Amino acid sequence: MNKKNPTGRREVIARDAGGLKKFWEKKIEKQTVEHQSEHERKNKSALTKLRQEWTQMLESRIKMLQCFHEDQKRQLYAGSKESSQNNVKTTA
Repeated sequence: MNKKNPTGRREVIARDAGGLKKFWEKKIEKQTVEHQSEHERKNKSALTKLRQEWTQMLESRIKMLQCFHEDQKRQLYAGSKESSQNNVKTTA
């Protein structure tokens, strides 16, 4: 050990830095390749298309039900309005 480096660790770290860099570069490259292959697999999958079709079908169903409920409300309101007008005419 010298005065500049009392523990002697600096040389070990310097020699291992290149090895660590290569290790992590390989790890990152492997992960990137796996991510790309998974992305390609998902794009080829029919699941996305099925999800879109189901979403469209459910949205149209919701829209239809909302229109149905609005029509019922209008009919109910119109019916109550007519009956109140009939009551006014009969009492007059």
